[in-house]
Amino acid sequence: MPATTTQLEFPWSAPPEAGQVREVAPGLFWARLPLPFRLDHVNVWLVKEDDGWTVIDSGCATPELLGIWERLLAGPMRGGRIGRVIATHGHVDHIGLSGWLVERFDADFMGTFAEWVWARVSHTHDVPGSSATHHGYLVRNGFDGEAAARLVESRRRFIDLSTPIPGWINEIRDGDTVAIGGRDWRVIVTRGHAFEHASFYDPAGNVLIAGDHLLPRISPVIAVYEMMPKGDPLGDYLESFPQFDGVRDDALILPSHGMPYRGIRGRIDELRDHHRRRLEATAAFLREPKRAFELTRVMFPHVEGPDNIGFALGETLAHVNRLVRQGIVADVSPDNAGAVYRTIA
Repeated sequence: MPATTTQLEFPWSAPPEAGQVREVAPGLFWARLPLPFRLDHVNVWLVKEDDGWTVIDSGCATPELLGIWERLLAGPMRGGRIGRVIATHGHVDHIGLSGWLVERFDADFMGTFAEWVWARVSHTHDVPGSSATHHGYLVRNGFDGEAAARLVESRRRFIDLSTPIPGWINEIRDGDTVAIGGRDWRVIVTRGHAFEHASFYDPAGNVLIAGDHLLPRISPVIAVYEMMPKGDPLGDYLESFPQFDGVRDDALILPSHGMPYRGIRGRIDELRDHHRRRLEATAAFLREPKRAFELTRVMFPHVEGPDNIGFALGETLAHVNRLVRQGIVADVSPDNAGAVYRTIA
């Protein structure tokens, strides 16, 4: 969702070429990997260790991306061993090749427990009841049965974009200190975009590896999913911002999408304002009762394709559920008739 900014400082005007890296801090290198989605890239971070490398995020399993990893390993990484793979969170563009890297190098695997569980469930075929639950969630929110079935089937391709998720994890938690590249990084675990998204702040080097939580040009996807249809991820996201109060405003922010930047305070203010305006728009649209799918088409008029429509529905419901929690919107549908929302305050 666009949330553009004009207040940030961008130290670099272009990303590194595929298969190449750029050193953004001593021993910390930036590589960019292509993605087969509308958001067409992910940034990963390679950290030089005394005995090899730590890799933060991995991309997903496509032939093109695997070829770029081979170029990175043989070129900029000089054939060094990867001793540790860290996942900021469990979405496929961040964790999809973690299993491949861990198995290839017998590497340690590190991340938050909830995101490891999320990845193990969401990237596994035939989880009992998952398709029926997803289908019912879509129908309740206004999809017809045939369209819901197409969207359920389309999600399966995401499963094939991940190698098997490692069967174990070295868990990190909010407030932990993790040594990476000879420096101590403070772990900041937030909710909103994911259930336990991990960012890493190095106060001495004044660098924040922000993952998807604080992107420079867009808001991350803040969405409701069928597993928690009454959840309030937008409330979680907005409440997370004080966790970054200890990060200096001139810190170098390394996001997973877009360009590294400085100006975290202004960016957080913009993200707050963006979602405030979207909440106001949602409440205005719901002065006439609507089902969630109908509201999605109003709020995201240019979104097409089953995958993108599914994400747009999740983002729409994140704003609706926030307003429901605030007592501004209510589900006014008759019992068992599918959700219909209307502004009541």
